Amino acid sequence: MTKVVAVGPGCTDGLDGVADALRAGALALLPTETVYGVGVCVGAYSACGETPGPQTGYGRIFTLKHRDVAQTVPWLVAGPKDLDRFGRDVAPQIRALASAFWPGALTVVVKASPLVPSFMRAADNTVALRASASPVIQYLVRACGSPLAVTSANTHGAPAPDSFAAAEERIVAGVDVAVDAGRTTCRDASTIVAVRDGEPVILREGAISAGEIRAALA
Repeated sequence: MTKVVAVGPGCTDGLDGVADALRAGALALLPTETVYGVGVCVGAYSACGETPGPQTGYGRIFTLKHRDVAQTVPWLVAGPKDLDRFGRDVAPQIRALASAFWPGALTVVVKASPLVPSFMRAADNTVALRASASPVIQYLVRACGSPLAVTSANTHGAPAPDSFAAAEERIVAGVDVAVDAGRTTCRDASTIVAVRDGEPVILREGAISAGEIRAALA
């Protein structure tokens, strides 16, 4: 049975048990400021030499979402310093955007450093990073001492939930622990940006508009 921890706006009381579960490899339903996600503590799986099995917290992300295990899961990190910890050869445009929008609803795609396990990298050897503005996520990243690998809490192709109440029942039932923080503040997915051939490319426009991205890079 899923353990549900309810927290008030901006509150982090009661999250120590969630952090303990994540460090032990649990799969959690978590509120970011954009949408709710399902994810795990990277540190619980980073020593794995191969893709964790389908019964592990990490493996269950894909079975729960009906998503191909070959796809990757974005990382929620502590802040801009993690660009150089988990990324390499980071483009100046990416640094500028992280400076402008982190913590916030911006995901950047960078070349993965050796600290990123091969099974958590995309086929082009990249990893997606975001520093979330959610107090819950910020607390858990600090408490775990590790990034969290989190993707939207929905069946692949279905709308991502912007509140705990909007999450699919089977998604809630399929995790080990869930945090109910009510409705998210952004209510839209993060914007995803990469730099290709020296030029910034918006892979998905979400809570941060293309105009805001262009303005930050001007």
